[in-house]
Amino acid sequence: VKAMACLPLDLLREVDADGNTELIRSGQLFHLLSESPNANMTPADFIKVITTDYLLYGNAYIRIDYARGADYVAALTPLNPKQIEVINEGPRVVYRHFSQDDEIARYPAERILHWKGIGNGLAGFSMIDFARATVDEAAKAQSASADLFRNKGKLNGILCSDNPILKDTQIRQFLDMFTEMKKADIGVPLLPQGFRFQSMGLSPVETQLLQTREFIVQEFARWFGIPYGLLTGEAQDLVELSNYFYETVILPMCIELEQVLQHKLIREAGVRVKFRTSVLKRMSDQTRIAMQTSYVQNGLRTRNELRREDGYSRIDGADELTAQNNLYPVDKLGASDPTQTPQTPLTEQPVKQ
Repeated sequence: VKAMACLPLDLLREVDADGNTELIRSGQLFHLLSESPNANMTPADFIKVITTDYLLYGNAYIRIDYARGADYVAALTPLNPKQIEVINEGPRVVYRHFSQDDEIARYPAERILHWKGIGNGLAGFSMIDFARATVDEAAKAQSASADLFRNKGKLNGILCSDNPILKDTQIRQFLDMFTEMKKADIGVPLLPQGFRFQSMGLSPVETQLLQTREFIVQEFARWFGIPYGLLTGEAQDLVELSNYFYETVILPMCIELEQVLQHKLIREAGVRVKFRTSVLKRMSDQTRIAMQTSYVQNGLRTRNELRREDGYSRIDGADELTAQNNLYPVDKLGASDPTQTPQTPLTEQPVKQ
């Protein structure tokens, strides 16, 4: 969730037929996506809310609020997925919103940004419903662990006796005495002759409590596509796991949300929204500088493009693609280059200045 929220969401405009783009840094749509989606949220808050809804409930619903008496979008407001019902009315899709005041609002598809996960095409399937058994197992394991620590690890059981059946008063007196000994926390209670304690529960080792809790963590990681090694930090190659997580989870979510925003919000031809996913691929300073140097020296990116990603301002003369020209064909090594300044042969005396 935080990984998605930290990504800048750029608004780009194509400037030529080759697909070159420029950043749009003004306008109402730029304000909504980069500064304030609504009066109560920052862009990071907005992305965190809808990403959480998407992951847990399989659906994120965003209401498009237009300015009164105008035809531009004034706000983007997330709606609670538990209060939304999607209805297919023939060729039209309608969203019913049940408010906390028992009021029902109907919104046409044009008023709702619907980011849906795997489902039937109309709505996504809830991850909570699919993982209900895992969630229930986790809750019971946590409850068992809490009970164990609350009782200081003491097991429940029964008292057995080889003596003849006692009278009711003797039984009550004995039980009261045994209960007081347990409450007093005096260690191992001393039982009268002929009595023994028979455990009726399983120890934490027998129930594999620790292994169960570890398995539950792994199960939740599998539900959300998180490599387990990233959670434990015990993997041999964390960089490779991080790249795998980025390529299989983060990047597909970014592309899906870009398409949803593009479909409902963008009306101008040649304009598109795109997450700046290069932020997630940040490396160490040494590795990043080496890669940026390779980009510049091989004419792949300009210096100003790299400066913008690192948060530096633009400088004059750094918008041109540059490349090294000291590479020479092997079959022409040793031949003179008329474009180069003539050099004094080693057999001649240098000219005195």
